[in-house]
Order: sequence, then structure tokens, then C-alpha cells
Amino acid sequence: MEYNSLIKTLDENGGKELILVWKNGLKIVGKPDTLYESDNGLEDDDVNYTEYYAVAFRVIEVLTQPTHNESSIYDWISTGKSSLVEISLYKDTPNAVYLADGQKLWELDSDN
Repeated sequence: MEYNSLIKTLDENGGKELILVWKNGLKIVGKPDTLYESDNGLEDDDVNYTEYYAVAFRVIEVLTQPTHNESSIYDWISTGKSSLVEISLYKDTPNAVYLADGQKLWELDSDN
């Protein structure tokens, strides 16, 4: 299994503070923590079974809350249970990744 462009970007910038932005307005600052393989929780013989790479992202600060729609990422952060959230192309994918200085590193459409 090969890394997709989102995972490559997060992996290559693991030591840097990054800003992740979602379509619903959520914007967070943090650092990639751990890259790992994950799946969608189905049995591997299920036709809908999917394996994917994900990154545990350590949230330092929420810059803006989502303006509409539910956000499982924001819901998890706001519980205060952990500052780590799973980032992947599989679920709740951000629309863009920026360096803290505003330089765009990745955009959702770039994975096509």
C-alpha cells in the first residue's frame, strides 16, 4: 500500500506546526505525531473492507470552530479526552494543509 498525497505531506512535515482547514470552517494548528495503518472496522473478507494510512495529529489549538455541519474531529477535540485526532483521506478529510506561515502544502483536489 502506497502513501497518498495527504499522508506524504503530513509525513514529510512531521516536525513542523501545520494548519489543517476543513470545508465546514474548522481550522486547527498542530503537529503530525504518528503515521499508521488503519481500516474501516469491517472484517477483512467483507467486500466493503478498506485499509488506509492515517496520521495521529496532535492538536495545539483550534483557530476557528466549524460554522455548520457536525464535525467528528471538532466533537472529539472539544471533549478534552485527547489532543490527538486521526487524519486520513478515508473520513473527515481536511480540504487543505498549510505551514504555520500560510504556505499551502496540500489541497484535497490534488489527490486525484
